[in-house]
Parts: sequence; C-alpha cells; structure tokens
Amino acid sequence: MTRVVAVVQARMGSSRFPGKMLAKLGDRELLSWVLARVCDAKELDQVVLATSTSRDDDQLVEAASSFKILVVRGSQDDVLDRFVQAAKESTADLVVRVCADNPFVAAEEIDRLVVAHQSGDFDYSCNHQQRLDNRYADGFGAEIISTALLNEISNLTSQASHREHVTSYVWDNSSKFKIQAVDAPSDLAFPEVKLDIDTPEDLQELNEFVTKFAVTTASGAAEIVKGFIKFKNS
Repeated sequence: MTRVVAVVQARMGSSRFPGKMLAKLGDRELLSWVLARVCDAKELDQVVLATSTSRDDDQLVEAASSFKILVVRGSQDDVLDRFVQAAKESTADLVVRVCADNPFVAAEEIDRLVVAHQSGDFDYSCNHQQRLDNRYADGFGAEIISTALLNEISNLTSQASHREHVTSYVWDNSSKFKIQAVDAPSDLAFPEVKLDIDTPEDLQELNEFVTKFAVTTASGAAEIVKGFIKFKNS
C-alpha cells in the first residue's frame, strides 16, 4: 500500500506578515483552519506540521497539539530539508505539500489530487492554483510528489530558491519530469480567484468574507468560491 502523507509548512517569521499563522480568521487561528480542513481528507494516511526550530515557532507546535498530528522541526530557510525529514519520520511514499497560508484548502480537493496523481505515471501533480491552464482557483488544492523524488532533488540542488520553495526545482527543470496539472471542476474553474493570505490586507478581506457568508472549516470549496465571487461583486 502506498502511504500518503500531507506535510503542512508553516512558520511565524513571514517577512510580509509576521505572526500570520496565529492571526485570527473569524473565530479561529489561521493554522487551525488549515489543519482542521486537511485532517478531513480521506486519501491521507497522516498529517504532519513542518515548522522551524525557532523559538517563535514553539507557539505553532502548541497550537497543533490539539490535532494530534506529527510535528517535525528544522531549518527556517531550508524548507526542502524540512520536507525530506517529515517524509522520513512519517515513512511517506507520497508527500502532499500544503502551504499554511491557504485557510480554505479543501479536503475534497486534496483527495482529488491524490487520486489523479495515482491514476498515471506522474512525477508531480498539482491543483493548488492555475498551472498549465488547468483554471483552478488559487488556494484550495495542493501539490504531490514522491519521497524518492524529494530526496533526489535535495541531493541535486543547493540553490537557495529551490531549498526555500520545495517544488520549484521541478518547474525549473520541467522537461525532465512528467507533470500533471489537474483540471479544475467547473465550479472551481475561476483562476482569477485568489484565497491565500500574504498580507494583513488579505486577512482583513477574508475576515469580512467569512463573517458575511458564515464560512466555517466545514464549508466546501465550491460553496466558498460561489460565496467569494458574490462578496467581491457586492
């Protein structure tokens, strides 16, 4: 059996929005939104939080404790190594990469990604944003890659951008790999929609949306997209 593990990367030291992982979206912290929604995915065998060894990130370890997930800590800047260690400690065959600034990451879209990836001989698959004209709204899906390929990439590159952005080596060397950008279902085919949080202004906007449309961790991706489009047009 193939062991599929989601690795959620998060740290408190964001340059554009320090401390955002514990900022409140509605009545929950951002990290709580992400972990609650990822843990609902049916195609996952385990969920891991990959954070840094910085003292600031002790708060994230504490916040994750109620979810009873594995926590792996490593370099602040070498995120790729964090993923390699997370894959090793969770004995993953396939790693689903989730960014913790996507509060509406959807369990059903993670499941769709895993099934699509395993349906063919792919090195890498994604549905977290528009790639290769797949028309996905930004912020609901994830990326998936094998542990074997993660280890290979880690051994091949010392480039800072590749170490910080875990899958960038794949895209920078796309001719070497079989890449799949999963096509968006019609109710998520809105590539102009962006629902990740990079700045305090993003959080403020999504707080207004969550309050107005009563969005919860149980809300589905299609429901959220439909509501967000109405919100933006109101």
